[in-house]
Amino acid sequence: MSNGNIVPTKTTNAIQAQNKARNLLDKLVSSVQTLVEDITALEVNTMVVDKISAAKFNAWQAYQGIYSISDKDYFGEKGIPEELHQRYQNLFAQLEREYFYILIDSEETLNPEQQEKIERYQNRLEWLKKQKDGEIVETDPKYVSLAQPILPAPSPILDDLNSEDNLKRQERWRENRKEIQQLLNNARFVRTLRKMSELKAALDSGDIHSAEIDIIYAQTVMQLDGDIITRYHKDLFALSEEAKNLILKAHNEGVIAGEKQWRGTFSFLINLVQSIANLSSNGRS
Repeated sequence: MSNGNIVPTKTTNAIQAQNKARNLLDKLVSSVQTLVEDITALEVNTMVVDKISAAKFNAWQAYQGIYSISDKDYFGEKGIPEELHQRYQNLFAQLEREYFYILIDSEETLNPEQQEKIERYQNRLEWLKKQKDGEIVETDPKYVSLAQPILPAPSPILDDLNSEDNLKRQERWRENRKEIQQLLNNARFVRTLRKMSELKAALDSGDIHSAEIDIIYAQTVMQLDGDIITRYHKDLFALSEEAKNLILKAHNEGVIAGEKQWRGTFSFLINLVQSIANLSSNGRS
């Protein structure tokens, strides 16, 4: 109280409410930023496949599916021909590379194990260069050690639950599970995971026991700056006239529908950003 007047003060509840609203607004801004990054380009691919999976994207299952490619028995158990091994391995390699970049970006907050992963991955790249020059072989013990995945394993490896070693493995599994959950909350990592999962589904949709792979007959990419790139596989023009025209018609209709949805989503985000800006302005005034 001053000069007989009551000085107004903000209550604790009001301050907490403001902080909560500000946090929600920050999260909304972050989500919008992620969405904008996801829609900077429209890509439409047209393929003819033997079957289409109705399974929806599940981040944890997708992670397990991509990680399993690194298992030494994966191709033997699946009966996948050697001609397709590299295509599957590239999917795992791209996801692992994304994880490596995330570690690099967070280098100041990494634990010793994560720091070791960065060093191991960098050393592996050096050894791979030597391998291309024929200077090393994959059975080299040092290379075998470097080739161990740096991605956290999505499942524990346990033999005897009473053994001391497996107690350590259980602890490692708990740490891995926690780190995987953090990765699956990372929009950048999940974008790459989703893309790799889609490519794996495309490989799996054919006869995995055959070296024949599903062909992307037509691809159109639209960029925000107005660039439009359309590619056609040469095999498209070896098909019958009826089959070729059917694929082109389906692709063109997909491009039109995709562009309409893309522009609608972008307009929605612009309006959302304007609303956020108004909220921020009102909050400061």
